[in-house]
Formats: sequence, C-alpha cells, structure tokens
Amino acid sequence: MSSSFHTASLPLGSLFGVPVRMHMTFPIFFALGLVAEGLSYSGWAAVGWAALMFGPILLVTVLLHELGHSLAARRLGGHAEGILLWPLGGLAYLAHSSGPKADLLIALAGPATHIPQFLVWFAILFPLHHAATGSWTPSLTIPNPSWSFGLAVVAGACQLNIALAAFNLLLPAYPLDGGRVFADTLLLAGVAPERAAKATAGVAVVGGCAVVGLGIWQSSYMTIAVGLWMLYSTWGLVEAIRRGAVAQHPMFCFDGDGAGGGGAAAMQAQLPAVGTSGYCRYGGEGEV
Repeated sequence: MSSSFHTASLPLGSLFGVPVRMHMTFPIFFALGLVAEGLSYSGWAAVGWAALMFGPILLVTVLLHELGHSLAARRLGGHAEGILLWPLGGLAYLAHSSGPKADLLIALAGPATHIPQFLVWFAILFPLHHAATGSWTPSLTIPNPSWSFGLAVVAGACQLNIALAAFNLLLPAYPLDGGRVFADTLLLAGVAPERAAKATAGVAVVGGCAVVGLGIWQSSYMTIAVGLWMLYSTWGLVEAIRRGAVAQHPMFCFDGDGAGGGGAAAMQAQLPAVGTSGYCRYGGEGEV
C-alpha cells in the first residue's frame, strides 16, 4: 500500500470498492476559499453559496473524476489503491502495466466524467432559470446568490465542470491529465521515452509558469498554488531525466509496447527511490 496515500489523511469510506481519503489540510484551504469567495458578494447567501461550491459540490465533482480514472484502470487490468482528496483537487493512486494506449484511455476517463455531470446540472438549470427570469433560454452566468441562491449554485456547478475538464485536458502539462495524454501520444507515435519526458517537462514548465502568472494577474492564491504545484511536480520529472531514471517515473510506470522499461514488479520495487510510492498518480486538478 502506498504510504503517501495514508500520510496525513483521514478515511472517508469507499466507492465501488475504491478507498477514499481526505488530506488533513483540505479544511484549511476550504476555509480560505470560503472567505475569499464569500467576500466577493455580501450577505449570508454568498457565504452559503461558497460553502456549497468549495465543499460538497467540489468534493463530489473531483471524486467522480478520480473514480473515472480508477474504474478505467481496473477495466484495463490495473489496480486502484485509492483516491486522495486534497486542497488542489484529487489524486487517484493507480498501477498498471498495459502500455501507453491503456494509460491514455485511463487519463481520458477522468475528464470524460465531467460530460454527464455537466448535463445533469444543465438539465436542472432550465427550470431554475425559468422560475427566476421567466425565460427558457438558460445562461451559465452565476447570479448574485442573494437574488437566486439555487440558480447561483447550479450555474456554478456547470461552470465548475467545464473549467475542470478544460483545465485538465487542454493544458498538456504534467501532472495534469493533459500532460499524460501528451506523453502517451508521443510514446504511441514512436518517440523514445527519454525524448518524450524532455518534451513533457518543457511544456509543463511553460504551463506551470503561465498558471502562476495568471494567478498573480487575477490575485488568486488558489491559482498560484496550482501553478506552483505543477512546477514542483515537474521538477521530479526533470530530476528523473537528469539521473537517467525516466523508466521509473510515474509518467512512464508501465511496460507495454516497450515504453517505460519497467513492469509492475519493477515499478513496485523502484519507484519509492524517486518519491512516487510505487503508484501512478492521476488527476490532481485544481479550480483555477
């Protein structure tokens, strides 16, 4: 079992047989987000809206995203140790040795969960928008919660699913899902793992710096934190490249089609040396 999965985290039960835990720092970031968003408006309605958005709705959205990764890994012959909910999103601890094609499918399975989630929230949006405005033409604009609390919650949930899917999938930077898709696509195209790792690291550095810059421009501490986390994670990939240990990095921790250079047994034995606790980690999406 991965030690990093259990360190400083609390058990929340399991879903479809996949253990779920919450990192102990999550309540701190929840409180900070609650204050920051609550101050954007005035009144208790805004505080309640922020509490729902940064609490149950965000947790369930991220949990389903990580569950998509986990169930896809199982379907493709892999193993899911568990899901860790942490301040910047979620992490699915997975292991498989099925090659870059399977890894690509597993990476896509997380963002794909936002499609049905968005459709459910969007369907709820129709009657709420009609009740508030008299129009059957819905808008995803989040109104002031004091004017229409329910509409603000549902519109916020719709925006959340769009933002998380786009951020994770369209930004090809490790450790986001888009980074895994980028690396797996290079491997499937015949690019050597070392060259794929260098390309992935280069794109991730640019992406991480861009996210930090966006956070500074928006004065958003959460966005800055996500960008810094991306750069910190990329540093691990850079170190693996420098040591010639790309095959033991979680981005390449499989053995299919000659990519990665180490099967599941090698992964379990060697990955702790580079700080990955023996498992691939998917997700980690944050709300930017």
